[in-house]
Amino acid sequence: MNDRVVDRAAAHATPTELAIRDWLLVGLSLATGMYEAICFLSFGKVFTAAMTGNLVLLGIGVAGTHQPAGPNAVTVVISLAAFAAGVALAVPILKAFSGDKETEDNHVFQAWPRRVSIALAIALVLQAAFVVVWVTAASPARLAYILIALSALALGLQANAVRSLNVPSISTTAFTAAYIDLFSGLVTWSLNAHSARRLTASVVAMAAGALLGDLMLSHAHSYVPVVPTVLTAVVIAIAWVALKPRTTSGPVGQQALPVQQAVK
Repeated sequence: MNDRVVDRAAAHATPTELAIRDWLLVGLSLATGMYEAICFLSFGKVFTAAMTGNLVLLGIGVAGTHQPAGPNAVTVVISLAAFAAGVALAVPILKAFSGDKETEDNHVFQAWPRRVSIALAIALVLQAAFVVVWVTAASPARLAYILIALSALALGLQANAVRSLNVPSISTTAFTAAYIDLFSGLVTWSLNAHSARRLTASVVAMAAGALLGDLMLSHAHSYVPVVPTVLTAVVIAIAWVALKPRTTSGPVGQQALPVQQAVK
């Protein structure tokens, strides 16, 4: 099986860096699963990351099947629009900080470029706003439109930020490609152990996040959005500290020095 996206980091990153990056992606997938459970179970049939599901729900709603059997078409449209806005917002953010992009000219390499963490930090602000509204509202369901917009906007930002990492089959918000590639690769024996582990862990994390979100809605309702927000913050912090810029010198894959040391 040939990956549609080339993992550029694999040529330069150490095994430790690749492992850290992949586990950070798993953490984001877990957080996404929690947001999907929160919004789907609290605000009716709507997703804030799975836009394929929302398009299906939109069609059902337009056909005239309303709640409880069908979705609230307004919430679905809000989610679709907010997610698109998040994706669009990520573009100028990623371009504005594209100076840290790995190139052959300056030999700067990052398994997790700073621009990705910056985009995620903006998404984190939106997630924090979600927590504030959720905790302070007498009934979060009455503020469904605001909360859906915040979650979808944040996850749209996250989706495009992660997409810029060019990790094959991984988005942390949509798992159809990961699911297809995982089982196609297993059948054809074309997946290496590293890719199989990354795909499996991300798919499992999404389901685990939904499970945890459901359980917390029942037993710790007020605090359920705190967990994915903290997860995102931890991902940003670890990426910033553990996946610092490095410079490459010599053949591809040769051990590189941190940028700070290389300058000296």
